[in-house]
Amino acid sequence: MDKVIHEGQKLGEVVSIFPKSSEIFNELKIDYCCGGHDSLGEALKEKGLNPNDIVEKLNEEYEKFIKSNSEYRDWRKEKPTDLMENILNTHHSFTKKELKEIDALLFKVLKVHFKHHGAELMKVHRLFGTLKTELEEHLIKEEENLFPLIKVYEETGNEKYKEDIYKFIRDTEDEHDAAGDILKELEQVTRDFKAPEGACTSFKLVYDKLHGLEKDLFIHIYKENSVLFNMI
Repeated sequence: MDKVIHEGQKLGEVVSIFPKSSEIFNELKIDYCCGGHDSLGEALKEKGLNPNDIVEKLNEEYEKFIKSNSEYRDWRKEKPTDLMENILNTHHSFTKKELKEIDALLFKVLKVHFKHHGAELMKVHRLFGTLKTELEEHLIKEEENLFPLIKVYEETGNEKYKEDIYKFIRDTEDEHDAAGDILKELEQVTRDFKAPEGACTSFKLVYDKLHGLEKDLFIHIYKENSVLFNMI
């Protein structure tokens, strides 16, 4: 059987073909969301990994995925409005809920564990505060500006909307990069979202929720950068 996944493909394309590859990329710390336009081979070499081994593994897992008859949607073949609806209902809703819950929980953990873990938690608190503010504004701009423009363009095909859409896309991708940078800082400060030894349930939970937010944002950003924006 010919290999479906190869080194020359863009990371975003690999995830579109085989969605579960995102889990492998997460384990390897490969940025397939903001870095979705990079080739698989380049990304692996940059991490000092053997491309042949990883490509072989990806193809083996892809074959298992196909044989399992797992259902998935290749969003590249869908309409922009359908993808935007999925982004809104799946990722925007999740992000808003998690930002609110993490905010309250993190403040509680900061207060209770300030004496022993204050330095770490203050860094996490500040970084999360910046991320929360930027993401909330980002979501509103997508919902009120970018997505409605793309919808009108899809419905009318009027080229006059393209210039404004491209401007919003450039701004959106810059904001995606900024969010990605904050998440990388949070990874470092929290040792990949691992609470200190002996930490209480709430401490572990807030780090788990931050990790969950990061993984969902990776998929969210991938769907926009590597799929939706390429439809325009």
